[in-house]
Amino acid sequence: MRRDIIGISVLFAVAVTFAAAPPPQQPQGKAPPPSNIPPIAPSTPALESGMPVGEFFAVVFSPDGRYIAASARWSAQFGAHEQRSVDILDAATGKVVAYYLPPRRFYEGIPKALSFSPDGRFLAVGGMDSRVYLWDVRQAKLQRTLVLTNGVEAVAFSPDGNWLAVGLWDGRVYLYQRQGRDWQRPQMRRMIRVLTGDFVKPLPPLPDFGVTPTERERRRLEQLLMMFRFKNPPFVKAVVFDPKGRWLAVGGLGEVVNGKEGIVVLAFPTTQRLALLQGHAHDVTWKVRVGNQWQPPRPWVNSLAVSRDGRLLASAGWDGTVRLWDMTALRQLRKLESPKTPTGRVATRIYNRVSISPDRRWVAAGGFGHRVDVWEVATGRLVVSLRTNGIVEAVAFSPDGKRLVAGGWDGRLRTWQVGSWRLLWQQTHRFIERQPPPPVPLR
Repeated sequence: MRRDIIGISVLFAVAVTFAAAPPPQQPQGKAPPPSNIPPIAPSTPALESGMPVGEFFAVVFSPDGRYIAASARWSAQFGAHEQRSVDILDAATGKVVAYYLPPRRFYEGIPKALSFSPDGRFLAVGGMDSRVYLWDVRQAKLQRTLVLTNGVEAVAFSPDGNWLAVGLWDGRVYLYQRQGRDWQRPQMRRMIRVLTGDFVKPLPPLPDFGVTPTERERRRLEQLLMMFRFKNPPFVKAVVFDPKGRWLAVGGLGEVVNGKEGIVVLAFPTTQRLALLQGHAHDVTWKVRVGNQWQPPRPWVNSLAVSRDGRLLASAGWDGTVRLWDMTALRQLRKLESPKTPTGRVATRIYNRVSISPDRRWVAAGGFGHRVDVWEVATGRLVVSLRTNGIVEAVAFSPDGKRLVAGGWDGRLRTWQVGSWRLLWQQTHRFIERQPPPPVPLR
């Protein structure tokens, strides 16, 4: 039952994205023009038949850079024995050192969002099961589980570690404040509706899987089917705090309240709107098929990243661009475009995740092009495309700026050395055949 629920969401994303224009035909006798961008091909072999397969959906470094937390969905072939976990890896070697799993053995929904608190003590895990799990990683203890009304795609701690922002599939952002020194009794202080969606049809009937779902499973399936009612689903995909605590930026899928599209910048902690950063709907020259019509892609924002000094914001979306924003003047600085792909398929231009290096020299983004593109911030020059074997869902620079990690649908986490772009290590999730080991304290 739970695998069917997960499949609904994955099929929804794939069906929308891969309805793209056919590749252009090259004239006979002419080779495609050479590219001056050095492609760095992966050395990862394809998974053998019968081996476990899966995806990584999010990665985050601990503030001291020693560990990487990675959310994974893993299964044997044909979807049997699915596992949904948060793996903790040694950032230097890629070795898995721990699993952070709830008492029910595995997460009920894919953990899509991860965030370490600034002091490195707490880890927030949010996902498709409408829950946020708050871990004390120094004690390896689950402190609190927040039960929300819909799926979670984004979580972020405030720079002082006292607030947690949670972005939901219903277009709302919840702000929780911790009480005391831990997160055992957080208080929900504010709820802000940022995005809306258009209803186009009634809720479809629940499919008959030949089993009777529990009441909790039935409610969860109804929540997932709800997104098929939307012409423009209001998913909050990204929330980031200003490192100096002055504002909170929100982006996602759907129409912005009091505006068609854009990134909403809210004053913090008052949540009064400061600005609406618009740009991803402009200059879209390619189309996707919606029903029997070809239309420009919705100006959806999939990811946000902020520089360490709070002066630069990067956004990535379905229009195949990364935008750089001056957060002092609240205006766009630069548009970074996706290069043409060997197949020419426009769907491969979509970016899922973006990250800014700590020194503000580089910005990296990965998505449906099976690669991670890296630009130089000062010039906007694309310096390298790091190849992978699948859709990229997670990209992050290390706190010291020396490493870049990425993961996605090919079941591999890869780390490159920044500057030389040499592959340092690659790692995969280890299929857990027996009872998972208890979480390990991170010192």
